[in-house]
Amino acid sequence: MKLNSADRPSWQEIAPESPATKQYWALWDSLHLKDGLLYLKWESDDGNSCQWQLILPKSRIPEVLRETHDSANRGHFGVMKTFSKTGE
Repeated sequence: MKLNSADRPSWQEIAPESPATKQYWALWDSLHLKDGLLYLKWESDDGNSCQWQLILPKSRIPEVLRETHDSANRGHFGVMKTFSKTGE
């Protein structure tokens, strides 16, 4: 969607799509493409800072989980620690 056009599609085009697609449509102005990857911009309430969150393509999830789980430490940290490291 965002890859193909800078213009936001109409609701009529999005209505039959998945809930995830509708959610991204609602966040359209906060989504940005950089080097072919989609990022979501989170701004602080006061507008003084922002963070960029990578929207990971489904095809890359196994790779990122494997890398996070099998990192240099080579140990299983448990679900919560692995989840926490994935966000880094």
